[in-house]
Amino acid sequence: MGSRKPVIAIDGPAGAGKTTVARRLAERLGYTLVETGTMYRAVAFGLVRDRVPQRDGPELRKYLEPLDVSLAGGRVYLNGEDVTGAIRTHEIAEATSRATTLAAVREKVTPLQRRAAAGGGVVLEGRDTGTVVCPDAQVKFYLTASLGTRAGRRHAELAARGVRASLDRVREDVRARDVQDETRELAPLKRAPDAIELDTSDLTVDEVVERMLTAIATRCSTRS
Repeated sequence: MGSRKPVIAIDGPAGAGKTTVARRLAERLGYTLVETGTMYRAVAFGLVRDRVPQRDGPELRKYLEPLDVSLAGGRVYLNGEDVTGAIRTHEIAEATSRATTLAAVREKVTPLQRRAAAGGGVVLEGRDTGTVVCPDAQVKFYLTASLGTRAGRRHAELAARGVRASLDRVREDVRARDVQDETRELAPLKRAPDAIELDTSDLTVDEVVERMLTAIATRCSTRS
């Protein structure tokens, strides 16, 4: 690999702890964190704000062509505009779920994600980072956890933000998201053949990160 730092890809279903673990791992390594879902949220925000129909066609492709999404210092920019706060709404979350099913959107965003990872020294987090975005990533992880654990984590996250929802409702939402992610035609959620799978159900964030650091050191030493 020479002096180029590796690309670390982390995928997995909702509630597996990817975002928290990826952020902590990037901090420990001194790497840049690339939350691929955030880039899709930025595009979805633009579509909603500018009232662009969310369906494949000439109008959508014309809108997407000059669009640029970039990440810097933990912020996300859409054509140079800081939209970090604006993309964290329920409306944009729903719009993002629709946008990620559109071929034109994925054809636009995937190259931007690859550009963000091109220099190495990055931790990519999402649902297709090791299978589609960077299939040649030096180290890939697939984080998972039981449905009950993932629903509990999601329920706690919502409560912390002041959003009231029953645990049963959250569990069904997580289950539905699993089905959507795993069965969608474009870039379905799946474990890359060479990904290291970690069940985070009974592990703390620090325990997961330590296991990942050990695996990274082993993988990189054998490929150097």
